[in-house]
Amino acid sequence: MRLRIHIIINPGSGQPKPILHTLNAVFRPKDIDWDISLTKKSGDAERFARQAAESGANIVAAYGGDGTVMEVARGLIGLETPLAIIPGGTANLMAVELGIPKDLSKAIEVAADEGSILHPIDVGIVKNGYFLLRVGMGFSARKVEYADRKLKDRFGVMAYSLAAVKAVTAKNEANYRLTVDGNVYEVRTRACQAYNAGNMGKPGTAPVPGISVEDGLLDLLVLRENAIIPLLTHGMEHAIRHSSDLFYHWQGRQIYIESDPPQSVHIDGEIVGTTPIEIGILPKAIRVLAPGESVKPGNLGSPPLH
Repeated sequence: MRLRIHIIINPGSGQPKPILHTLNAVFRPKDIDWDISLTKKSGDAERFARQAAESGANIVAAYGGDGTVMEVARGLIGLETPLAIIPGGTANLMAVELGIPKDLSKAIEVAADEGSILHPIDVGIVKNGYFLLRVGMGFSARKVEYADRKLKDRFGVMAYSLAAVKAVTAKNEANYRLTVDGNVYEVRTRACQAYNAGNMGKPGTAPVPGISVEDGLLDLLVLRENAIIPLLTHGMEHAIRHSSDLFYHWQGRQIYIESDPPQSVHIDGEIVGTTPIEIGILPKAIRVLAPGESVKPGNLGSPPLH
């Protein structure tokens, strides 16, 4: 039986690329039956994904940024149909997390490759929806606000670094009350963030070791007061590489965050409101294809798809 792949394309994501030509160049020699849907507004990708899966597609692929990937993933929660990620946005953090190539044709090959691995991925849950990456307040929310579409169109992924420089100097301090699986912690900080995926846009770069999208846990990180100077002096990546004492770190399945004063909240790069916020985790909620060689010992995922 021919493999059926449905690709959901966000034409407004990232930079222009010859997506249709490349899809055809990869899929046609393999005799893959493929078709596409184009998104026009929020919610389209989720609806297209569920329709494609329920209509018998073997794989549903997302071409766009992390927002598009999350929308498609939302449509596949509770279904067996795997998700393939074709990076087409600015940061493409979930693709980096799973070792999916940035190169367009190589990323498409992952969907068609018999040696690709299925990873059972956790999905975060909040009151009004889901997330794949993280929920942040303080510094991280300010960074999202500053890295607007105009800045990203002009500077690409560097927009986040420029926004971070501006955000880290802002006065974001607040008093937080954090409840992690029933345990209460009170801290004063400039930044608080709950992670499902930890990478920062480069393979192997995360704020602390051990953050995983496959462990059924959320990682709550709070910036320590003594971290501000190394962050301002050297930048995030250098500071993380040379210090293990930048963050308070807790793991849990249910997190409730309150702050005084209330802080802006971003979910996967979208500002959604202010604190308080309750965050949970759905273990192994979706299955995502990744290159076979990207699998690490002790974290093997599922057998090859085909």
